[in-house]
Amino acid sequence: MNQPLIVVWLAIVNGVMYTAQLFLGDRMLLQLALWPPGDHLLGTVGGRDVVAGFQPLQLLSYGFLHADLAHIALNLLGLVLFGPLLERCMGSGPFLFYYLFCLVGAGVCQLLFGIGDGGGATIGASGAIYGLLAAAALLYPQNRLQLFPLPVSMPLRSLALLLGGISLLQGVLGSQAGVAHFAHLGGMAGGWLLVQYWRGRLPIRPRRWLEP
Repeated sequence: MNQPLIVVWLAIVNGVMYTAQLFLGDRMLLQLALWPPGDHLLGTVGGRDVVAGFQPLQLLSYGFLHADLAHIALNLLGLVLFGPLLERCMGSGPFLFYYLFCLVGAGVCQLLFGIGDGGGATIGASGAIYGLLAAAALLYPQNRLQLFPLPVSMPLRSLALLLGGISLLQGVLGSQAGVAHFAHLGGMAGGWLLVQYWRGRLPIRPRRWLEP
């Protein structure tokens, strides 16, 4: 059985980027976080205005930045839970493409609909992790995940519907400010579309077929 090398490298890159953030701080956020279109005046340093704005590269780079240790720990947990299963099913190259596709889809959705989620920049791999959950729920719907520390488990399909529903409700209501709810939904929607395309269940037929 092939080892999930892409999962390992994604975890390493996230860890390296988070360590760099500890030393460089806001300098990384200015360039690599996902900023809404337009100029955002953040303050003045040495008589010069500090301005941040959207750049296309940010649709990828934002997913490798995190707010704090708990933030990156939760996302890496999701990567470890769902990533190896999907990389073995898809293959390493398609899995990496899938992960980045979900990351970009999450960023686009956040830019389009998530203006009220906190107002500033978006960071974190959560959208891609929700995309992994969506793929796992489609390909292995009856696989169960233990909901630690609760003594119960839940099928992946039910878990995806539950977490997606919570993100939709909180995004529409504007609750839990500072959380990119629409990025979660964008990652799930993009992942769902790509998996369904690869499985031949969309009008456009793929060159490769994906089944667990």
